[in-house]
Amino acid sequence: MKAKITKYDEELVAKSRLFLQAAEQHPESTALLDRYGFSAEERARGHLLIDNAEKSFEWERAGKAWNFLSPTPERREKEARDWYADTVRRYVRACLRDAESAAGWTGKGPAADWPASRKLTLGTLMALPHVARAASPRVMRELRAELRANLESARGERPEGAPPPKDTTLVELRGWYERWHLLAQRIFRGRDDMLAPFGLTSGKAPPRLRGKAAQIKYGERAASLAGASVSEPDASDEDLGLAEPVASSAPSKPANGASQSPRGSSKGLPIVR
Repeated sequence: MKAKITKYDEELVAKSRLFLQAAEQHPESTALLDRYGFSAEERARGHLLIDNAEKSFEWERAGKAWNFLSPTPERREKEARDWYADTVRRYVRACLRDAESAAGWTGKGPAADWPASRKLTLGTLMALPHVARAASPRVMRELRAELRANLESARGERPEGAPPPKDTTLVELRGWYERWHLLAQRIFRGRDDMLAPFGLTSGKAPPRLRGKAAQIKYGERAASLAGASVSEPDASDEDLGLAEPVASSAPSKPANGASQSPRGSSKGLPIVR
């Protein structure tokens, strides 16, 4: 089966490559991400997934990609027949959707505002070419030829050096990128100078990064402190706002009737001098 390479597939690979390039060129930012799991092993895994994706694109364009997942010829033949049935079904459904839209029963085309009587007459005539296209002998011959080629490939062995199937690699790469780019947005929130090299922009505050220490160290206020001398203790995950919030049934009360500061404790905050 020949898989289609979409612009979103290529954008995902480009974004992932840019993220890793920024990690190599900005070791200080990478050290912060490393504290929360973005280790050298994860970076190496990202490079491997990008290489596999790019290689799978090349094999797809050359028409020699190996997209089978089953280990035996019998199960691979079943995969090929399932691909054929699914492709035919999708093609026919697309043609019928176009026919319904042309007749004015669905969509927002010119015929959508016609009365039902006109849709049944003129709309039906306009839909006939799309219905005929659903049973096109030329398209069906092409699909059967593709089925025969896939069955022949299924009876053989996996070519040497063949990359993993495109869709399998892209699913893994998407999960990898989503995990680490969301982490970067949490840690570097409000710091466009730190987000930009990774191809990211500031957005709404993630719910787990609203701690005061995190906002001062990595957030909007940190940009205004550039060039200032800042001494700060090592903040814990809880201080940085990266720990999961713990629900409390009732607010804590100060001991001995002492008044409680509305601003809370300043433990773990940077000391600006």
